[in-house]
Amino acid sequence: MSDHPTPLTICRAFLEAWTSHDMNTAARYVAEDVRFDGPIQHSTGIELYMDGLAPFAQTVTGLKVLAAFGDDNRALIIHEVTTALFGTVTMAELFTVKNGKIQAHRATFDTYELRKAGAGQAEAEPATA
Repeated sequence: MSDHPTPLTICRAFLEAWTSHDMNTAARYVAEDVRFDGPIQHSTGIELYMDGLAPFAQTVTGLKVLAAFGDDNRALIIHEVTTALFGTVTMAELFTVKNGKIQAHRATFDTYELRKAGAGQAEAEPATA
């Protein structure tokens, strides 16, 4: 048995960190050349990845893990995040881990609440001629 944390352990710790607004701890689990694919953003590199995650993370007020599975290289976590701006968003996240760091992250979630919030903000702004 290995003394190294499993990909699932690493990814759950990452999830707990960023949803608790601890971006410094979250970044410790991420590889420098991480690749991210999601419904709103695609990025390569830790700086773009963390910069893209931080604004959303700041809106999170709660986390509920619904299911979590892993093997020697990957982790799949399905969870709900409750946010101040968007309500509850259900997400499925597939992570690939190498050498104890998240190398790739694919997030899937319904963007309806985010789009609805964005439309509400746009409607609230006065029109300019």
